[in-house]
Amino acid sequence: MTLPPDDTDRRQCVAFVDQIFSEAASGHATEILFRTESERIQTFFLIDGKYEKSLTIPRSYWDLFKHILLEDYFDEGFYQVAHKGVLSTFGWNERAPGMIRIPITRQDVPGRRRGRIDDIFRSFEEPSWDAVKSIFLSILNFALEQGYDQVNMELDGQVVDIGYFKHDIQRTNLTISSDSYDALARLIGENYLAFGFMTREFREKEYLVRLKELNEDVVAPRIVLEIEDLM
Repeated sequence: MTLPPDDTDRRQCVAFVDQIFSEAASGHATEILFRTESERIQTFFLIDGKYEKSLTIPRSYWDLFKHILLEDYFDEGFYQVAHKGVLSTFGWNERAPGMIRIPITRQDVPGRRRGRIDDIFRSFEEPSWDAVKSIFLSILNFALEQGYDQVNMELDGQVVDIGYFKHDIQRTNLTISSDSYDALARLIGENYLAFGFMTREFREKEYLVRLKELNEDVVAPRIVLEIEDLM
């Protein structure tokens, strides 16, 4: 097996696995299904007897993704995550090439924790963040609606310049008040794109949004997002 040489790919895959296990543990899933498709690895959670589509990553990551699962997580044949006093144990069941099933069992084990999943998102669940979330989703949804593949946000005095690009050519430019920019940068960097990328469905299509740059320069902090159409 040939692994991608870029360590960024490995970090992204590890972050993606962490997010999947965290969501499965908190969402009371009884199984995770990884299935390779033509352009993606599609993840499903089995919840209440029904498979629900979850996160997606590019198909080109499959070999590295599987290698990380086997070497970093299932080296002992299982992996465990604690969430709110419940210990979830993830098993391994590779049924066929390109498909992995991970059954999940649970037991109450107060105070015990194994694994490295932390609930880093808890603070952003407070209603006080709703306005900032709305700003970010409005910025992102406009880019998806117009078919742009890059969004640049940069502080310029009392406003934030938002540049929308397609094929490296700037198509339009908007501005918003700088009042919420620090909070917006934190929301993007620590929540929505804490793992370097996120997937988002918009009008029956699915997109991969990468955090290309998060420059926390005091004078002119800059955020750059890349958008890839997965459909």
